[in-house]
Amino acid sequence: MIEKTLKIPLKMALNGIKIDYAQVYALKIPLTEPFNVANFNQVEYRAVVVELHSKDYVGYGEGATSPDVTGETILSEFENTKFILSALAGKNYESIEDLVTRMNGILYSNTTAKTAIDMAVHDIYCKDLGIHITKLVGGAIKPMLTSYTISIESLKDSLREVLEFQKLGVKLIKVKVGTDINSDIEKVKLISENLKGEKFFVDANQGYSISDAVKMGKVLEETNALFFEQPLGRENLTALKELRKKISVPIMLDESIGSPNSVINAILTEAADLINIKLVKAGGIRNAFKALSVAQAYGIDTMVGCMVESKLGVSAALAVASSLSNVKYSDLDGNITIKRQPFEKGFTFEKGANTAMAGYGMAVDKEMKNWK
Repeated sequence: MIEKTLKIPLKMALNGIKIDYAQVYALKIPLTEPFNVANFNQVEYRAVVVELHSKDYVGYGEGATSPDVTGETILSEFENTKFILSALAGKNYESIEDLVTRMNGILYSNTTAKTAIDMAVHDIYCKDLGIHITKLVGGAIKPMLTSYTISIESLKDSLREVLEFQKLGVKLIKVKVGTDINSDIEKVKLISENLKGEKFFVDANQGYSISDAVKMGKVLEETNALFFEQPLGRENLTALKELRKKISVPIMLDESIGSPNSVINAILTEAADLINIKLVKAGGIRNAFKALSVAQAYGIDTMVGCMVESKLGVSAALAVASSLSNVKYSDLDGNITIKRQPFEKGFTFEKGANTAMAGYGMAVDKEMKNWK
């Protein structure tokens, strides 16, 4: 349902596109089942949606909130989005880079609010040009394998989800861990024993001590897991470097990563084998592309992930994921448990892969009936 909405006059221009006003929404929709990870439980989709209105087009953007990841609640994001848009109003911007640079200088951090605006800017820009977002970022419309996630739940429910994913044709499974190490080990072994050719990895969401991370790492070596995502706290780069010396399974960083500078810091600290980039942590499409490019320059492979977000946000992330050769994995299943989809189309899922649908911008349709 719509928690809040506000119309903001803009009277600004982007490379000749006259953007008259923005409509901003704070939106909540229940999930079909709880999303449980090591340090929080989520029962609803929470996002700020930005609409940029010109005479001919509407550009859509979404910033899905997760306070433990970006420090923003839906209400703080709404207010910060209003603040940024008001500061952007009344000016002419030569390019998306010009606008995003200005936006980044208006308010420190608050990357979820910036993502909603950045995404809407890209969407209306592509619609004006008559192109799909993948073309703007240099990507391609092609099937991209995605992981589907098993959150923290009972062994029975975990096994049930494995069987459901197998029926759907899922090829890559993410297993959430990070609570009790003994239960987690039992869960990982059970899942690995019931795979039928699928690959898997685990994500501890910062939940482990280094001793428990070593224990899990040894199990992951035995069960041929692809990698171990964010086993330790986001600030513990030195400990992550030491952990890499103790286990052979590759370490992927997620919560430790946001801006391009954070990618450089993690790599120079030798804390990561792989990097997970999410638009809401980077501050949108533009900055996510830069973060991925930095990783590529250092020879580091990446994954593009998402939060619990709609087909709008996932479509944007899918386009970015298709744009660089060092993106080896995608974790883009954030829309599947939203009870009523706020946006439809965008992409299809078949045989374990997401494929962008043809159209302009993100190629999504707003489903206003599902916002109530």
